[in-house]
Amino acid sequence: MMLAGIILSSLFMINGGRAKRIKEYVQEIAEICPNANSGNFTVQFPGPLNYSMSSNLIKLHGNFTITETIQEPLELIILIDRCALDMKTCEEHNKLTFTNLCRHVNDEKDVVAKFFKNVDPIVRCPIKPGIYKFKNAVFDLSFTLPLPMEGYRWQAKLKLYSRIRPKRELFCVSSLSSMHWVNKP
Repeated sequence: MMLAGIILSSLFMINGGRAKRIKEYVQEIAEICPNANSGNFTVQFPGPLNYSMSSNLIKLHGNFTITETIQEPLELIILIDRCALDMKTCEEHNKLTFTNLCRHVNDEKDVVAKFFKNVDPIVRCPIKPGIYKFKNAVFDLSFTLPLPMEGYRWQAKLKLYSRIRPKRELFCVSSLSSMHWVNKP
């Protein structure tokens, strides 16, 4: 008991004062959705997703291949489940649907376009087939910090669809993330 008190005291006595207690987004897993269709996705990765995480930033590494032209009409669906920390129970939390994606990709002031500028060659709609390489492709997830996410683990699936008949899935990424309070000097 005394040892625990000493450890806690030392955590707060940094720089002659107190450590800052801040929230951090933690990306635990990010991978191509494990399903039977993933080998037929239009957006292909040569292996597992290659990323690093630091200070609420996710940086993507490596390359990917586009096997056919991607153009409107497109639809991005994000499915979010809120899970207990032990992952024994999950519940549907939210479903977000986005359309007119090319407008965002091609608008140079848009956050999406800024991300795709860090891909070589730069991604613009219609997206042409070819091999693309992440240069300095970073997702800043600081916008999640004000959200009440702590105390849960969050499963999400990001699914990109072509809405040209018949509607078909072009890409899917699944992730598991959480939010933690940490002490920083």
